[in-house]
Amino acid sequence: MKKGELKEIKGDTTDPVQMYDNEISIIPHVCNDENKFGAGFTFALNQKWKQPEQVYRKFCENNKEIPILGKVCYAKISNHLVIANMIAQHSTISKDNPVPIKYVALMNCMLKLVGYIEMIKCQTSNPVVIHAPKFGSQLSGGNFDFVLELIREIWIEAGINVVIYNYVK
Repeated sequence: MKKGELKEIKGDTTDPVQMYDNEISIIPHVCNDENKFGAGFTFALNQKWKQPEQVYRKFCENNKEIPILGKVCYAKISNHLVIANMIAQHSTISKDNPVPIKYVALMNCMLKLVGYIEMIKCQTSNPVVIHAPKFGSQLSGGNFDFVLELIREIWIEAGINVVIYNYVK
């Protein structure tokens, strides 16, 4: 299997730079398991689209009796854009919870996204590219260097092209 390519660019993840004609762009990000949506990158998502939060809240509400860490809910924005809400954070960052990211849950979410992309590739010949912010760090309290290794091992090794965005206004 051919490995994917990893690129890092300056830009806004909510405005993905298309690498190919007719590309299907997937924007993954980390969500918490407490039905709280609106800080950090989710704030930027909310400024542009309502579907990611709506899908996330409905998913949390429908699954409130079971653990949701490690699960992904997808918000289809268009035929060429999907937001992947990866639930890989327990609660929110605080003095008592300085590192809410749960790496095993994140890894499970990332693997589920590989399966989702494989399903898309079975249905279309369009290229699929992941466009991602530096998720799992900042408000998740994690180490992006470690997340980057997960990206290489899980997505790049699976042949998925990934673009990481360094945010600029």
